[in-house]
Amino acid sequence: VGLGSRGECMIRVERLSEKNFGDFEKLTSCAADGGCYCAFWHGKWSSVEEWKERERTRPLENRELIRQKMNFGFHVGVLAYRDDSLLAWISVGPLTEYYWTWKRVAKLGEEAGSVAGITCITIAPEFRSQKLQGDILRALGVYGAGLGWKAIEGYPFETSAYERHGKTVAWPGKVDGFSAAGYTRVDSHWLNHPEWERAIYRAELGGAGSVAPRA
Repeated sequence: VGLGSRGECMIRVERLSEKNFGDFEKLTSCAADGGCYCAFWHGKWSSVEEWKERERTRPLENRELIRQKMNFGFHVGVLAYRDDSLLAWISVGPLTEYYWTWKRVAKLGEEAGSVAGITCITIAPEFRSQKLQGDILRALGVYGAGLGWKAIEGYPFETSAYERHGKTVAWPGKVDGFSAAGYTRVDSHWLNHPEWERAIYRAELGGAGSVAPRA
C-alpha cells in the first residue's frame, strides 16, 4: 500500500512476513541491550526488571515470539518503505491481539477488535529528525482502512514528559507526528503518571482514504 506524501514521494507499507523479517530485525534487534524485537507488548511480565533481564540475556526468545505470532496469523506490525529505502517499523495491530492493551480493550468493549493500536514506532537511524512520522502514519491509515480497521490509536508521551525525559520517551511516536497525520487527542493514557504524562491519540479511518474528516 502506498501513499503520496503531499503529492511527493510514495511511502509503501508492508505487513511483517518472512519476506521482510530481516528488515524487521535490523530495526528491532537493539543489540546494545541484547535484543527487544518489540516483543514486550506480547507477553505478561512480572516486572520491568524481568523484561530487561530477558532482553539482555535471552534476546532470541523475543525474536522467536514475534516470528511465532506472525506465523499464527497475528497482525504483529508493518514496515514502511520509500522506494527501496527502509524507513520504519511500526508495531501495530488490533488491540485484542496485544496483551499490553487489555485495559484499553476492556474500556472499548466490542469495538476493540476493529481498532488498531500503535505500541512502538522505530524510524531507521538515517531518516530520523526528518519529520516523516506524519507521512508514515497517513500511509498506515490507507493500509488499515483496506484491512477494515475502523480506527487507529497511538499512545505518545505528552510534551511535558519530553521536557523531563527527552528522547527516552520517543519510542511510541511523537505528539506532533500524530497531529500532522490527523489524529486527535481523545483521552489520557491508562498508565498516565504525573512524571510521565501520556495520551491516547486516535484517527477514525475512512473506507477509501487514510483518515476520515474530523467534525
